[in-house]
Order: sequence, then C-alpha cells, then structure tokens
Amino acid sequence: MTRHLPANATLFGHVPSRHVLVVEDAPGMRLLLCHILQQGGHRPLVAESVEAAFAELERGPVDVIVTDLMLPGRSGLDLLRSLSDIPGAPPVIVLTGSGEEVLREQALNLGARSVLFKPFSRYELLDAIFAAGLRG
Repeated sequence: MTRHLPANATLFGHVPSRHVLVVEDAPGMRLLLCHILQQGGHRPLVAESVEAAFAELERGPVDVIVTDLMLPGRSGLDLLRSLSDIPGAPPVIVLTGSGEEVLREQALNLGARSVLFKPFSRYELLDAIFAAGLRG
C-alpha cells in the first residue's frame, strides 16, 4: 500500500502556515510557486519586482520571502542588500536558474537563508521555508 504525505508535510514534519512573499517576474513560475505554497498550507503574496516587494512589505506582515535572483530592474541580490538594513526583516530564500556557485555565495553572504536551483522540488521549497522559520 502506498502512503501519501499530507500537502503540508515536509521531511521535517508539518510546516506551520506562513505569509510568504513571492518575488518573481515570470507568470508561470509565480503561479507554480503560489500553488505549491497554498498546497503546503501557506498564504502566498506576490510581487513582480523589488519595488513591488517593498510595497507589499509595507501593507502587512510577511514571514518569509522567496525571490528569484534575476528580476527586471533591481535583482534578488539588490533585495537582499536592501533588507540587510531593516531590523527584523523576514528571512529570504533565493531561487535561481543559474548554476553559478559565485551567485549562490553572494546570496548567502548577503543573508539569504538558502538558495534553491531551478528546477527544485516542492519538498525542497517547503523544507527551506520551514528551516527559515526556525532560524527566524
């Protein structure tokens, strides 16, 4: 008999529900991320740029930010730099299609809690959100 895990189960257990801000300019990826987050019991908010992300942060509480590295205008690295000046800023998970280790290191040095390379699994994303909340 096959055992299926509930939608909000990860390798760490059940993930507490969080407000997750998704900063992604590609509509298909944004839709996929929101679907994974909703199925995992989270409440996704969306922004298509760094500027829109800061507008969303002003509207209400955000527990975790998931951002693409390559965005129009300012990048995910720029978002990390700006957040480093804000006390109590939410933890950030960076997504990238680039396999370049130097970009991963830059993101981690700027405070990213984790970097996920595309394609990633829903479990990798949910586990990263869970782990970011533990350290946040």
